[in-house]
Amino acid sequence: MTKAAVMYNYNEPLKVESVELKPPREDEVVVKVAASGVCHTDLLVTQCALPFPPPVVLGHEGAGIVEEVGKGVTDLKPGDHVVLSWVQDCGKCDHCINGKPHLCVSAHQGMAEGREAVFLKDGMEIFRFTGVGSFAERTVVRAAAAIKIQDDAPLDRACLVGCGVMTGVGAAINTAKVRPGQTVAVYGCGGVGLNVIQGAVLCGAGRIIAVDLAEQKLNWAKEFGATDVVNGKDVDAVDAVRSLTAGLGVDYAFEVVGAAAPINQAFMSIKRGGAVVIVGAPPVGMDIAFPAAMIPLEEKAILGSLYGSANMRRDIPALVSLYMHKRLKLDELISRRIKLAEVNTAFEAMEKGEVVRSIIVHD
Repeated sequence: MTKAAVMYNYNEPLKVESVELKPPREDEVVVKVAASGVCHTDLLVTQCALPFPPPVVLGHEGAGIVEEVGKGVTDLKPGDHVVLSWVQDCGKCDHCINGKPHLCVSAHQGMAEGREAVFLKDGMEIFRFTGVGSFAERTVVRAAAAIKIQDDAPLDRACLVGCGVMTGVGAAINTAKVRPGQTVAVYGCGGVGLNVIQGAVLCGAGRIIAVDLAEQKLNWAKEFGATDVVNGKDVDAVDAVRSLTAGLGVDYAFEVVGAAAPINQAFMSIKRGGAVVIVGAPPVGMDIAFPAAMIPLEEKAILGSLYGSANMRRDIPALVSLYMHKRLKLDELISRRIKLAEVNTAFEAMEKGEVVRSIIVHD
């Protein structure tokens, strides 16, 4: 038995209770979860903005220690410290072969399969969200979802690399490939947006403009490396960004909210030849519109960024190493450390904008 936070219905609090854990299949491992970040994506699932069928154990930003391995697993062993990845690439499909494992067809198709039901409650099967299900004391994941990291990295910080840090930092480094001296605007300075800023800093961006409606988030943005901040409640954000770039606009504008208005603002903030990078997850069914003539006549590009366009086996250990060498901020992302039983309170704090990240830490 293990404790887990289960979503039985949309728009209802998660229920923390004891559930059974199925034994691992030959390509799976059992992970004792040390810590799990409470991400906005989990909240969106509870609100049916990103529908995932209940019952489900949420959580996809976790880290822990391998306890047991399936008979077919050769690259992991009990005692290994791992960060959990919510994309488990197959290594064989067209995307994997061509260096884009984050787009693996098998991984994304598998997220909604019955194979994901690794928890049981009174005979009822319960899904693991995105193949992870880290809102639990223990979970079963595919071996491809457990990325080995160095043993001396603190797991309550390393867990953040499993989603928010990778998504944000990777969007700057992998998707946009920001070059030294280029200009960047980041629309939305929550947990992922702050990591886009960190990524731009690592790339050597010359000017990093943070845009948000909340003064607290803009203060956080400055701590993470923003050179300028724009409060969209006080001024026209597009005009402000253009003013800060001598009227040109920025090379890259990252949208990290997942809403139509900031996506359009980000598009209008880029210079001729620039690109808008959409990182935020819009709700299913939302449409956006751009002035179409600007795309060919000004060579403006629209890029999507999934999971920071990451190669998880390469990038997760690399980001953990950057943290260990004090070149990446992780401690500063953690606003609260909580128990699993407090997960619903963490969602409330997130909606109020009180936290960058709440971290569920197990004893």
